[in-house]
Amino acid sequence: MQHVAELQATLLPLFREEAERVRREYPGFKFNVWSSSVGGATTYQGHNLGLECIFPDAADHEADCVAACVGVKHLTTEPMLCEVEVEWSSGNHPEVRLDLLEHAVPLTHEALHNVVAQLPELFIAFRTALQAWASRSTRA
Repeated sequence: MQHVAELQATLLPLFREEAERVRREYPGFKFNVWSSSVGGATTYQGHNLGLECIFPDAADHEADCVAACVGVKHLTTEPMLCEVEVEWSSGNHPEVRLDLLEHAVPLTHEALHNVVAQLPELFIAFRTALQAWASRSTRA
């Protein structure tokens, strides 16, 4: 799919670069850059990609990961950029989040350019989440 290929070509190298930087800073955490389809059982095909950090020291009641991600929906009809965010898995976690989209917008070259321009802010929030988790770990 053309939109997915463009997203991957544009964003995955930037997520990989950030992953290399944070791996050096947080060698005890596990980082994954991913790209995956969503909604396979529906007619509303979507795609997410991003950078995830898995916390091997998470207790059962805690979130075990946080991710900086970009998501699109309605790929087979009218593609929409629907998320540019830092979000946690379920469980207790530091209150560090970011959602850079108030509402879904059409997936255009301009919208993708805006996402690239917002990646530094997204990565700062992601690093803030990592710092908050690391700080939590040292107090526990």
